[in-house]
Amino acid sequence: MKQLTILTYHYSTFLSNFVAHTGTGELLVRRGGLTLVKCVNFANATFCERLLELMVDIALDENPLYQQSAKLRDLAGDLRATPVYGRLRSGLRQFLRHSQTLCLEGYLTFRMSEYREKLDMMSYSLIKKMKLTPQD
Repeated sequence: MKQLTILTYHYSTFLSNFVAHTGTGELLVRRGGLTLVKCVNFANATFCERLLELMVDIALDENPLYQQSAKLRDLAGDLRATPVYGRLRSGLRQFLRHSQTLCLEGYLTFRMSEYREKLDMMSYSLIKKMKLTPQD
């Protein structure tokens, strides 16, 4: 039976919450701050969607603007209806079919770069539309 190992150094809280909420795997904490989750039943579409939600939440949390504004986070949800999000979903499914290890930091940095750029562009365009007073 194929097994997926998800590992992270920086997002252990997100990963712990993911495991607690979904019950998808066994959580292991290693020395040096490395957190691992071993998942056996990961080939279904529900798991893929939940994992994608986890990574989108992390991407939003890394951006200081989305950290501070719940309204911006809601607006970022509009990206789910775009081709960028569709490519992200299909890319994750393909990755899960062919790989046994997923490093959250690496996946977010390299495979989600287009999505993160769209988040930045969205926040930039919203800031430009805002009318700021001199005291802001």
